[in-house]
Amino acid sequence: MIVMSIDNMILDFIKSSRINAFDNDFLESEQDKIKEIYDRCLLAITKEYNAEYMPNLIICRTYNKYSTVLPVRIKNNDFKYYILFDCYLRDINRLLNALYFDDNDSGHDIWKLSYELFAEDALIDNRDVLLSYYGLNKVALGPFDVDIKSQEDLEFYVEIQDVYIMGHELGHWIYKASSDLNKNKIFNIDINEKRSVLLKEIKDILCEVYDDYQKNFHNRDYVQLINEQRNIVDDEKSSIHEECFADAISYAIVFNYIQTEYDDAADYRLKAAQALLLGMMNLQLLAMQQMCVVEESFESSVSIRLGFFRNYVGLYLERESKRFLDIIQNTVLRYENRITDLILECFAELERRADNIYDGLINVNGQLDMSKILGFSNEYKNSYIVTDK
Repeated sequence: MIVMSIDNMILDFIKSSRINAFDNDFLESEQDKIKEIYDRCLLAITKEYNAEYMPNLIICRTYNKYSTVLPVRIKNNDFKYYILFDCYLRDINRLLNALYFDDNDSGHDIWKLSYELFAEDALIDNRDVLLSYYGLNKVALGPFDVDIKSQEDLEFYVEIQDVYIMGHELGHWIYKASSDLNKNKIFNIDINEKRSVLLKEIKDILCEVYDDYQKNFHNRDYVQLINEQRNIVDDEKSSIHEECFADAISYAIVFNYIQTEYDDAADYRLKAAQALLLGMMNLQLLAMQQMCVVEESFESSVSIRLGFFRNYVGLYLERESKRFLDIIQNTVLRYENRITDLILECFAELERRADNIYDGLINVNGQLDMSKILGFSNEYKNSYIVTDK
């Protein structure tokens, strides 16, 4: 009988459930940087490192993109936790950040990125025809135009977004395991007490945000969407409260990171806030793209978390509140002009093309008929019939 360790079982699960995106760029130094971020994030919330209670870190790079917490039941109600950090999202963040800061036309790169995202989803869903179509079009566009290497602050923004992602997953770990972990006094605060207080603060902030939305935008076309999101906020069983809890823990870790790593803390706090905002807007963009390929999306969740960000992060920037509000306004406007407006058009067009491909190639038996690639469609064929006179 072969007895597998829990660690090996988790690794096998990851390999079977995710599609690897390893390449020569995934260097050991990159993994070391992620491990360093993990250690610094833990240091911000714990008294000392204790391997018995800490979650295990697993670093991967897959087309599934998103990091997560994996709880594994050991016995009874005892769990071992794993934090899966997916480095692929940092590649997307780096590109979108660079497109935001670049002053050249973004159209070519937006189209190329759109094809890439749709190709990745087609790969995950085993839709070979769409994978070929999207992938070949991406390749046909040539390399990206944006010059990433010349942007001096880019790595700082990516680093802060990495800290945020790691902190967010640690927040999920705390949320799920707080009662057991608190018994062992490994945290530098009373997590059980902090958890209940923080959840109440989160609920109060979200309710206040959506009270304002419903009051100020009651006559707008998107008021129905606001009402739907308000229902999510009011639902005690909704996962949005855990998501915002994880965000709140992460924001505390990020600003602690800034305080300990950078001398000019005020300016770097503002830059970190912008990095967080860009990261959330990048995530919202990916959620919008997901809406084009699956029935359910996490877009409403991200929209709610954006509202939470604007109100909660402001607590860390009370002395710079005017500058913080200006950063939000200017960042959103530039992001929409350079990225959102164009990429949503690309998403809609690629979704339409996918429908056309399947409408044109599906036969009467519901199977793909590749012979339909050539020749005029049926509605035109009769126009070209030649008869003898």
